[in-house]
Amino acid sequence: MSGFKLAGEASRWTLHRIDSDDLRHSLRISVWVRWFVGIAWFAQLNYRANFSHDAYIPHTLLAASLMALNAYVHYRIRQLKAGHVNISWHWAFALSALDVATITAGLVISGGFANDFYVLYYPALAAFAVVFASFRLSFAWVTATAVLYAVLSLTMYEGVDLEDSKEKVLFIRIVTMYAVVAAVNLIFRLERTRRREAVERERELQRERIELSQTIHDTIAQSAYMIGIGVETAIELADSSNDELSSKLRATHALSKSTMWELRHPIDAGPIFEGRELSRVLRSHASTFTTITSIPADVVQKGHEPPLSTVTRGLLFSIAHNAMTNAFRHSQASKVTITLDFGDDSLSMSVSDDGVGLPDDYAERGHGFRNMRADAERMGGTLDVGAVREPPYDGESRRGATVTCTVPYNTLRRL
Repeated sequence: MSGFKLAGEASRWTLHRIDSDDLRHSLRISVWVRWFVGIAWFAQLNYRANFSHDAYIPHTLLAASLMALNAYVHYRIRQLKAGHVNISWHWAFALSALDVATITAGLVISGGFANDFYVLYYPALAAFAVVFASFRLSFAWVTATAVLYAVLSLTMYEGVDLEDSKEKVLFIRIVTMYAVVAAVNLIFRLERTRRREAVERERELQRERIELSQTIHDTIAQSAYMIGIGVETAIELADSSNDELSSKLRATHALSKSTMWELRHPIDAGPIFEGRELSRVLRSHASTFTTITSIPADVVQKGHEPPLSTVTRGLLFSIAHNAMTNAFRHSQASKVTITLDFGDDSLSMSVSDDGVGLPDDYAERGHGFRNMRADAERMGGTLDVGAVREPPYDGESRRGATVTCTVPYNTLRRL
């Protein structure tokens, strides 16, 4: 099969079968395979090396060029993880073609069928099978490589000695090529199928969460809102001389607002699972917070928000919600500010208020801070809690509090 036909087959297959996560995962594996083989190649070239041998310099240059390209692809993959670049299946196909070309050139330079240089075909073909899980495409690629190697073995100097039955050795080498590709291809097709099933289960769970948020919004949240309005009306109509009734109505009203706010967590988290940016969801959440609690809440953003996984956005949203809940229930704050700082190497989210501050035993009270710290650690980040001692807060009476979650981008790649 010609290179153009192989490329066309790869194009048709990848449009239907490879997504960005699969490609990144597969390329990462193939890159590490090349690092291992390349280092071993350099090691054997320089172990008891005959520097005067005609093949030493060409082999060294071939190995160096292949490792240089591998380093560049590795760099591109790291940039892809951080969301800075795009990478396509063309990279994988070109790198595999260069593998075969380099190994073939090495065989020609070595100039003999008895040379062990052919063993490098096996990891090269395995790397191709890892990236392209199509059995038909992998079969076509190994066939093209086997034909190339067979032609070289039969035509190059000191090639196959038919009188000594060396064609049997050639046959075994070619069969081993097919065996390696078939084994690797089948294993990674199974692994990729399992990954896709896990992704589909996660998508189904996300759909259920979205439906749940809509159901809560249309039923329970509406009922809680109507109850709140009714309690407000009862407070206005209550006899001012009945302090006990007025006190209970005000307590009930505060409880209804707290309930309405807690119901906003699953409702406002719904857009997270629909794929909306964290900053956009938090702005909507802050607006709802102001409407329910009458406490002004603002969102300040620094830098451009990079692509974040659903899990990451969900965990950050939960931390922000819990911090705002504490500010509403306990701080007597008159203002809440959410700050999103998207740096080059990490992101930071802070929730600050101008309330009475935190008691010394705040960490032991309830589960809020423990949950926030657990969410931050799940992302590979840290959670810092402290008092705000700068304007507009004045001294101990209005010292305020701030909750800051900082997460390096390299830890987010695990989610």
